[in-house]
Amino acid sequence: MLNWKSLDVTYGRQLKTILYVTNANDKEELATFARGLGWTVFKAPRLSSSGVPYLKEMYNHASQHLTNCTFYGFSNGDILYSRDLVVTLYGISQVVNLHVTGPDHLNSQHRDVQL
Repeated sequence: MLNWKSLDVTYGRQLKTILYVTNANDKEELATFARGLGWTVFKAPRLSSSGVPYLKEMYNHASQHLTNCTFYGFSNGDILYSRDLVVTLYGISQVVNLHVTGPDHLNSQHRDVQL
């Protein structure tokens, strides 16, 4: 969460961060911490029978609650980003004309590097 907060220094609130929790009662300390960093906190809109949230449901929920966004994304909490994230996304949007083709899906992959 602190990594995402550091991106605010460069981009202000262009990055709107959401924390989805599976059980609000169990995650209240984490939710309070996230709200203190300016995050919006929601209960996951739908869970599988094993309690795992559905990614598509979270995307749909986010797009309904955060309108006028160019990008919607999902990231595991252990992934760190540099301030170049937003520059990269806008660069991609210049190459792939999102307004002509409509919403699309961009997927990335990370690789663990042994040091």
